[in-house]
Order: sequence, then structure tokens, then C-alpha cells
Amino acid sequence: MIVLGLSGLPRSQARHLEDHPGIGPLDARICQGLDSAAALLVDGELVAAASEERFTGEKGTGKLPHHAIAWCLDSAGIAPEAVDVVAHGFDYDRHRRAFVLSQQHFDDVLTSRSVADALTEHGWDVLAERLRPVEHHRAHALSAVVPSGFDQGLAVVSDGMGEVESLSVWRFRGTELEKLHSQPIAASLGVLYGIGTRFLGFQFNSDEYKVMGLAPYGDPERFRSVFRKLARFDAERGSVVIDWPKGALADAPQGYPHARALLAEQTFTPNPPDGSIQRDEADFAAALQDCLTELLVALVGHWLERTGERSLCLAGGTFLNCKSNQALAALAGVDRMFVQPASGDDGTAPGAAWAAAVEQGPLNPAKGPFDPYLGPGYSRDEVRAALEARPDLTWREMGLGEDYVAAAAEDIAADRIVAWFQGRMEFGPRALGNRSILARPDGDRIKDRINSAVKFREAFRPFAPAVHVDDRDRLFVTRGFAPDLYMLATAQVRPEARATLSGIVHEDDSARIQTVTPELNPAFAELLAGVRERTGTGCVVNTSFNVKGQPLIMDPATAIDTFSRIALDRLYIEGFVVEPTTMIDPPAPVPGSAG
Repeated sequence: MIVLGLSGLPRSQARHLEDHPGIGPLDARICQGLDSAAALLVDGELVAAASEERFTGEKGTGKLPHHAIAWCLDSAGIAPEAVDVVAHGFDYDRHRRAFVLSQQHFDDVLTSRSVADALTEHGWDVLAERLRPVEHHRAHALSAVVPSGFDQGLAVVSDGMGEVESLSVWRFRGTELEKLHSQPIAASLGVLYGIGTRFLGFQFNSDEYKVMGLAPYGDPERFRSVFRKLARFDAERGSVVIDWPKGALADAPQGYPHARALLAEQTFTPNPPDGSIQRDEADFAAALQDCLTELLVALVGHWLERTGERSLCLAGGTFLNCKSNQALAALAGVDRMFVQPASGDDGTAPGAAWAAAVEQGPLNPAKGPFDPYLGPGYSRDEVRAALEARPDLTWREMGLGEDYVAAAAEDIAADRIVAWFQGRMEFGPRALGNRSILARPDGDRIKDRINSAVKFREAFRPFAPAVHVDDRDRLFVTRGFAPDLYMLATAQVRPEARATLSGIVHEDDSARIQTVTPELNPAFAELLAGVRERTGTGCVVNTSFNVKGQPLIMDPATAIDTFSRIALDRLYIEGFVVEPTTMIDPPAPVPGSAG
């Protein structure tokens, strides 16, 4: 059985901007159905998945992912007419009565027909028999349950909103789901955090990670009472309650002005963000982050105790919050934990596909850890052709042997910043060693150098480490659950390792780690082992290979072009080594480095 899974609502953002022509960039994502993606399932096995933004460069787009669809099918040699089911990660049709006041918008944007029409425009036919809408939170839940490999447990989904709910709790046995609890959109943790993000002058439904990065610089006590008055956990019902005053959530497309005014009355009037750390804003971020974490810990702990389950699966955009995930992983009632690496709406593409497949019978249990390297990969010939198209660059071909990996490890040990492009692209927002910028974690002014010369982003945002599994436990305090493999949870840096890892230690002595194993990424693990041989530590700074505002780089031509325009020392790409147009003098040797 061949199932194509899709996420996104093709007409949603365009309609949002048409209906509200005066809104600015900060409010452009206050709509449903963004982060479109495609995923391909063949006889229950996920063989390909990619977000549309990686092909078009339009970050977070919700348009029909026709480029991603075409790539998924081409990569597997499957024609559109051979697809048995097209599964879509929304099922608004069953909730038509809830949208009686906006029927035109419902018909134009939210129905399955809008997806069918968009597919038809790109040459698809016979969709009436093949299109299968899937409840949004069910798609999220299965996106975590199926690849977890757990035979039973508890699944929690939290995001801005699904069709009519914002949080759901499920018990699962194999791939059979039983919904135990659901919360309405008015009690959305995702919306609460998004409004706080917008209050601080960041983009709603996009920049929440910046608030998470700012929070450790603040004192949560200053504004804690504001959030405890607004949001609480009801232990009797096992539910989060958010007491927005009547009308507070009105005029949402304009950036929730009434909710923001309410927060300003109780706190302060924020300054436009300028990349610096401002005390009021940091204290607000700290209180907001603590509020989210405390509510999630209370809710998840309650349902674990109530059901007796000890295996936990998480999905939905809320669970891209690594600080909250760290607290959930620390719960005594958790023995195993899995978070879908593509926890945003892109993850509902494989989730919807699995939902459709499960209807035909049970799936084979997952074998080993979930492999997130599901996107396009490129041959040596394709890379060579892209390099030959750039006569202004100097490059040499080394092949993918030991000398190639050793050269990259030597550069990192010598405190050079390198780009590392290998294998298939990651699915989800994190760079996990196949489209990465890498550096020595105790390099000279390494955070400032990467920020000013490469990433051009806010100084308060931390960089994350990739660490070889053999080095993890002596450097970090972690229970070693699956989220560590995908940079989805923070861990505390051990005191004795803080100097060695100075470039990735955040203000609260935490780090958003990626544990690298030979099983999941052998080439990256080999590189980290080479760095260990030269520095004593198998750990590097790992940040995405892109610049501010650009999606994670997908293809060789874009990688080469980006490299030529920013201050990186070398590009390692599928056995080729590319030099910068102007050689960059390395910093003074770091004490303890070889050579």
C-alpha cells in the first residue's frame, strides 16, 4: 500500500493576508495550516519526507507542498496514479457546525475540497476515492507513537490549535489510540506562549524559540503572579485552565491586541527587540517559560499517574520547547520518552499517512531509533557539477574516506568554522549533522564569531552541541531518552565540563544537546570521534547551515552559494573540500589542540 501524507492548508495564509491587508510581518502567521510537508509511506515504511520550504525558500510556507510531493514520489520511483491514499493532516469537514459564522472561509480554506482543488491544479485526478482527511491531533499523536517503538504508553499533543482542540491526551496500545482528554482552543498553551512571544515584539507562531532562549537571562519571580493568575492546572479534571477575560482573544489576526494590552497593564510596555538582553523582557520571558513548563509537568504527571503508563510520546509545536521537555524527561513516572523531531505541523504529514495505513491493518514495530534523515540526498556527480558551475571557487576532491573526515576534524580542532553537508537532509527544524555548521565548543570567541560572521542573529540565543554518545555522560546530566538524539531537550552541563564547552553553555548552565550514535549517523559519529582524538572531547558546536531568515539548506548549489557569501573557513560536501573566496586566518591555537 502506498500512502502520501500531506500537511498544510494551501489557501490559508494567502486568504489571511488578503482579508487583513494592514497586518505586518509579526502577525503574518496567525493562521492555521502552515509548515506544509509531504511524506511517503510504502507498505507501512516511511521512505521519504520533506518540508515544502526546503524547495522554495519560503520559510514556514503552508502552500500545497507540490515540490515536496514530486520529490517524494520521484525518489521512490512512484507515479501519482500509483498512490493508493492521499492522507491530509486536517479533518475540518466533520466540524462544519462549529464554523457556522464563517462558512465562506470554511469552504474556501478549511475543507478537504480546498486540498483536492489544489492537487487537481497540479495534475492529480480521481481524488474523491483517494483523499483521506485525518483529525489533526490524531495525526500528531501517531507521528510520535509509530516511530517511538513503544508497545504501549501515553501520548500528549499540544499545539496552537487543531480543528477545535489545542491539547489532547491519548492512551495507546500498539497503534490503537484512545482519546482520554481534550482541551478547547481557548485553553491553548500554544496560543498563550505565542501571545507572549508577540508581546515581546517577536513573530507569532515562528519566534517562540527566541523567547525560550531569552528566558534563562531573566528572573521568573517578578512576573510569576501574572501568569499564575491567568493559567492554572485543574487536578480534578486533569486539565489546564486559562482564564482569559471576555474579549481578550478577539481580533486575533491583528496580533491579539486585547490580550497584549492586558499583559501590558499587569507588567510593562515592551521595547522593540534589538537583539540585546533587556531586563523587563528577560524577566517576562522567564516567567512565561516557567508557566508553560509547570503546566505541562502538572498535566503530564497527572495523566501518567492516572493511567499507570510509564512510556511517554509527545508531538505538536509546543514540544519543540526543549526546556519543558527537559522537565518532562525528569519526571519519576517516565521510563521512556519520544518526541517527534518534526513536532510542528510538518510532522502531521507522516502522522496522517500512518493513520491511513493503520486503518488497513497493524504496522510492523519500529526497529531501532527513528531515522530523521528522510529528505533529498545528492550524488558526487551532482556536487561536482554544482562546483564546476562556480569557477570563482577553489575546491578539491578527496572522496569520502578516512582522510576526508580527518581533514574536517583537523580544521575543527584548529578552531576553524566549517560547513558539513552529507547524506540525506533532515526532516524537521533541527540540523542534525547533515546540513550543519560545526565548530570547536571552546573556540576563541566562538559564539561571537559564528553570530557576527555567519548567523547574524540575536546574541542571547545559544548554540547547541552535537556530542558523541561515548562522551555524553561525562559532559552532560541526562537520562539519555530519545529526544537527546534529535536536539529536542536540554541537559545540564556538568560543572567540570563548562570550560571545555564554553561556546554551548547557556546562561542557566544548560545545553540543547544532540547525541550522535554510529547507528543513526555513522559519518557524523566518525567525525566527532576524530575531533575527540585531537582535542580530548567528542563534541562540537552544531548550528544549522543557513543564514538568518533562510530555511535549512537542501541542495549543493544553494550550499555552495551560501558558503561563498559568508565567513566560513571551509565547506565539506560529499567528499569535496571547498575553500572560501578569501582565505580566513585562523585564530590563535586553542590550548590543548593538536598541530
